[in-house]
Amino acid sequence: MNQPEISVVIVSDYAGGGEKSWKDLRGTLAALAQQDARVNAEWLLCENKACAESMPGDFCCILPNLKRVLSDAKGSYELKNTGVRAATSKIIAILDADCLPASDWLGNALAAMKAMPKVAVISGRTIYPAGGLTERILSLLSRSYVDRGVSGPTRYISNNNSIWRRDVYLRHLLPSGLGPFAGRMQSESIMRAGYQLWFEPSIRVVHNFEGWPMESDIRRNTGYGTVIARLHDPFMPQAWLTKLGVASIPVFVGGKIFDSWRDCVRCASAFGVKWFQVPLALLCSVVVHLMEIPGMWQAFRRKAILGTQYR
Repeated sequence: MNQPEISVVIVSDYAGGGEKSWKDLRGTLAALAQQDARVNAEWLLCENKACAESMPGDFCCILPNLKRVLSDAKGSYELKNTGVRAATSKIIAILDADCLPASDWLGNALAAMKAMPKVAVISGRTIYPAGGLTERILSLLSRSYVDRGVSGPTRYISNNNSIWRRDVYLRHLLPSGLGPFAGRMQSESIMRAGYQLWFEPSIRVVHNFEGWPMESDIRRNTGYGTVIARLHDPFMPQAWLTKLGVASIPVFVGGKIFDSWRDCVRCASAFGVKWFQVPLALLCSVVVHLMEIPGMWQAFRRKAILGTQYR
């Protein structure tokens, strides 16, 4: 067979191995099957061996040539690392199993990477399903950190929707054993090595969203990742604050609120939030970042997040 132009690594990071995960994955595989047939793609579904026992047997019928990559890895970061190692293309796309890619997602991803040979990784746009104002605001608050509004350089990577040069990824793997939201360690490591990160809005996915319970889970894990990453990597921005212990939590939260307000003003229209709705988004920003405090507290205690759907 011809060498694939791109390898797509698909991983379930939320409710992995359960009925919900398989349902979400069915939709994602169906959307991938509708991508540009002219692109020679390799499809890799990465899963833990134990969870694979309950995996429906018809997935390969939905997406022909789908390959299962089974391993002992349990965390989503470890599964993604395993998938990239197993890939055969020089260009890798990483897609979470609960993300529905637009019909031109694959073609736009490959074209963007070919057009920018000096860029190491390109992050695409992530939104939540069309809904009411709450969904639009929470989409803005959770996903605008990487979204520049237009195509351009960024300091972050969207781990659920990104395109990579495989050799760069293999030199800067996602961190293992630090939870599912410590990915900034990877982006900072890549930038310290002199590579450029990019954002491209035409690489679009719709991320499944289940309302405030899911938002609460996201925020606890985000808070945990904020602190645990800096406890393990002293070169991370603001890592020195962790020397203050739990006294640094208000500083971290305040900084996050400030950054979020700036993102709201910059990207509100890209997420369907009208100018007169921005004040409500600013208020919600305070609420969701306060929800990160329990996760930060757990990280300082070196205790894992309990009762989470993330892996």
